[in-house]
Amino acid sequence: EKLVFFANGPHENYSDRRYSAHAGVYEVDTPSSLDTYVVPQEQGNRTELRWLFLYQSSSSDNAGRSKEATEVEEDSIANLVANKTGILILPEDLVEFTTSRFTDAEVFAARHVNDLIPPNNDEYYVRLDVAQRGLGTGSCGPQTLEKYTIHGGTYRIAFWLKPVGYD
Repeated sequence: EKLVFFANGPHENYSDRRYSAHAGVYEVDTPSSLDTYVVPQEQGNRTELRWLFLYQSSSSDNAGRSKEATEVEEDSIANLVANKTGILILPEDLVEFTTSRFTDAEVFAARHVNDLIPPNNDEYYVRLDVAQRGLGTGSCGPQTLEKYTIHGGTYRIAFWLKPVGYD
Protein backbone atom coordinates (compact mmCIF):
# COMPACT_ATOMS: atom_id res chain seq x y z
CA GLU A 1 0.00 0.00 0.00
CA LYS A 2 1.07 3.55 -0.72
CA LEU A 3 -0.10 7.00 0.21
CA VAL A 4 0.00 10.14 -1.88
CA PHE A 5 -1.02 13.21 0.07
CA PHE A 6 -1.12 16.99 -0.16
CA ALA A 7 -0.19 18.21 3.32
CA ASN A 8 2.76 19.52 5.29
CA GLY A 9 5.70 17.14 4.93
CA PRO A 10 7.72 15.25 4.04
CA HIS A 11 8.36 14.19 7.66
CA GLU A 12 5.96 13.91 10.59
CA ASN A 13 4.89 17.24 12.04
CA TYR A 14 2.66 18.63 14.75
CA SER A 15 1.19 22.04 15.50
CA ASP A 16 4.25 23.05 17.54
CA ARG A 17 6.82 21.20 15.38
CA ARG A 18 6.04 22.05 11.78
CA TYR A 19 8.32 24.90 10.76
CA SER A 20 10.56 22.55 8.77
CA ALA A 21 7.56 20.90 7.11
CA HIS A 22 6.28 22.42 3.89
CA ALA A 23 3.03 22.08 1.97
CA GLY A 24 3.49 19.75 -0.95
CA VAL A 25 2.40 16.53 -2.61
CA TYR A 26 4.29 13.56 -1.13
CA GLU A 27 4.31 9.80 -1.63
CA VAL A 28 5.24 7.23 1.00
CA ASP A 29 4.83 3.53 1.67
CA THR A 30 2.19 3.03 4.34
CA PRO A 31 3.81 2.12 7.65
CA SER A 32 4.17 -1.55 8.53
CA SER A 33 5.34 -0.91 12.09
CA LEU A 34 5.82 1.82 14.65
CA ASP A 35 9.60 1.76 14.81
CA THR A 36 10.48 5.43 15.19
CA TYR A 37 10.31 5.48 19.00
CA VAL A 38 11.37 2.86 21.56
CA VAL A 39 8.09 3.13 23.46
CA PRO A 40 5.11 2.77 21.09
CA GLN A 41 3.10 5.96 20.82
CA GLU A 42 1.20 8.09 18.37
CA GLN A 43 3.51 9.08 15.51
CA GLY A 44 3.62 10.04 11.86
CA ASN A 45 1.19 12.96 12.10
CA ARG A 46 0.97 15.35 9.14
CA THR A 47 -0.71 18.75 9.44
CA GLU A 48 -2.85 20.75 7.02
CA LEU A 49 -4.08 17.84 4.90
CA ARG A 50 -5.83 18.91 1.69
CA TRP A 51 -6.30 15.38 0.28
CA LEU A 52 -4.98 11.85 0.66
CA PHE A 53 -4.99 8.90 -1.75
CA LEU A 54 -4.38 5.40 -0.39
CA TYR A 55 -3.76 2.83 -3.11
CA GLN A 56 -2.47 -0.64 -3.83
CA SER A 57 0.98 -0.47 -5.35
CA SER A 58 2.47 -2.86 -7.86
CA SER A 59 5.81 -4.55 -7.26
CA SER A 60 7.46 -2.18 -9.77
CA ASP A 61 6.22 0.79 -7.68
CA ASN A 62 8.20 -0.53 -4.72
CA ALA A 63 11.59 -0.81 -6.42
CA GLY A 64 14.15 1.29 -4.60
CA ARG A 65 11.60 3.09 -2.40
CA SER A 66 12.48 4.21 1.10
CA LYS A 67 10.18 4.57 4.11
CA GLU A 68 10.56 8.35 3.93
CA ALA A 69 8.03 10.48 2.09
CA THR A 70 9.29 11.92 -1.17
CA GLU A 71 7.96 14.93 -3.02
CA VAL A 72 5.93 14.15 -6.13
CA GLU A 73 6.14 16.23 -9.30
CA GLU A 74 2.61 15.94 -10.68
CA ASP A 75 0.24 18.65 -11.78
CA SER A 76 -3.14 17.25 -10.76
CA ILE A 77 -4.91 14.70 -8.61
CA ALA A 78 -6.31 13.14 -11.79
CA ASN A 79 -2.80 12.36 -13.06
CA LEU A 80 -1.73 10.97 -9.67
CA VAL A 81 -4.66 8.54 -9.41
CA ALA A 82 -4.70 7.51 -13.07
CA ASN A 83 -4.53 3.73 -13.55
CA LYS A 84 -4.56 3.09 -9.78
CA THR A 85 -7.11 1.48 -7.49
CA GLY A 86 -7.69 3.04 -4.10
CA ILE A 87 -9.59 5.51 -1.98
CA LEU A 88 -9.36 9.29 -2.18
CA ILE A 89 -10.06 11.22 1.03
CA LEU A 90 -11.01 14.87 0.62
CA PRO A 91 -11.53 16.83 3.86
CA GLU A 92 -13.83 19.83 3.80
CA ASP A 93 -11.31 21.87 5.85
CA LEU A 94 -7.63 21.42 6.68
CA VAL A 95 -7.18 18.47 9.06
CA GLU A 96 -4.33 16.37 10.42
CA PHE A 97 -3.80 12.68 9.66
CA THR A 98 -1.85 9.58 10.55
CA THR A 99 -1.83 6.05 9.17
CA SER A 100 -1.02 2.84 11.01
CA ARG A 101 -1.30 -0.94 10.85
CA PHE A 102 -2.37 -0.92 14.52
CA THR A 103 -5.38 0.27 16.48
CA ASP A 104 -4.94 2.93 19.14
CA ALA A 105 -5.68 0.28 21.78
CA GLU A 106 -2.89 -1.98 20.46
CA VAL A 107 -0.38 0.87 20.51
CA PHE A 108 -1.41 1.95 24.00
CA ALA A 109 -1.14 -1.62 25.37
CA ALA A 110 2.36 -2.24 23.94
CA ARG A 111 5.30 -1.46 26.20
CA HIS A 112 8.00 -1.81 23.51
CA VAL A 113 8.00 -1.76 19.71
CA ASN A 114 8.69 -5.50 19.55
CA ASP A 115 5.27 -6.04 21.21
CA LEU A 116 3.63 -4.77 18.02
CA ILE A 117 3.54 -7.49 15.38
CA PRO A 118 2.23 -6.22 12.02
CA PRO A 119 -0.97 -8.09 11.15
CA ASN A 120 -0.87 -10.49 8.23
CA ASN A 121 -3.57 -8.65 6.29
CA ASP A 122 -4.10 -5.54 4.20
CA GLU A 123 -5.78 -3.48 6.93
CA TYR A 124 -4.64 0.08 7.53
CA TYR A 125 -6.05 2.67 9.85
CA VAL A 126 -6.30 6.25 8.64
CA ARG A 127 -6.94 8.74 11.39
CA LEU A 128 -8.25 12.19 10.57
CA ASP A 129 -8.14 14.77 13.36
CA VAL A 130 -9.42 18.33 13.59
CA ALA A 131 -6.25 19.00 15.62
CA GLN A 132 -3.69 17.23 17.76
CA ARG A 133 -2.10 18.52 20.90
CA GLY A 134 1.46 19.74 20.49
CA LEU A 135 4.31 17.54 21.65
CA GLY A 136 5.34 17.25 25.28
CA THR A 137 3.53 15.87 28.29
CA GLY A 138 5.59 17.06 31.22
CA SER A 139 6.59 13.46 32.02
CA CYS A 140 10.15 13.81 30.69
CA GLY A 141 10.42 17.46 29.75
CA PRO A 142 8.41 20.64 29.61
CA GLN A 143 4.64 20.68 29.33
CA THR A 144 3.05 21.58 25.97
CA LEU A 145 2.70 25.33 25.52
CA GLU A 146 -0.87 26.51 26.14
CA LYS A 147 -1.39 27.69 22.55
CA TYR A 148 -0.76 24.11 21.31
CA THR A 149 -3.13 22.30 23.69
CA ILE A 150 -6.57 21.04 22.72
CA HIS A 151 -9.40 21.72 25.13
CA GLY A 152 -12.63 19.81 25.56
CA GLY A 153 -15.53 20.87 23.42
CA THR A 154 -17.46 20.04 20.31
CA TYR A 155 -15.45 19.78 17.11
CA ARG A 156 -16.70 19.07 13.62
CA ILE A 157 -14.90 17.24 10.85
CA ALA A 158 -16.32 16.54 7.40
CA PHE A 159 -14.77 14.70 4.49
CA TRP A 160 -15.58 12.83 1.32
CA LEU A 161 -14.47 9.28 0.51
CA LYS A 162 -14.18 8.58 -3.21
CA PRO A 163 -13.37 5.11 -4.53
CA VAL A 164 -10.99 5.29 -7.49
CA GLY A 165 -10.41 2.62 -10.13
CA TYR A 166 -13.15 0.24 -9.01
CA ASP A 167 -15.08 -0.41 -12.22
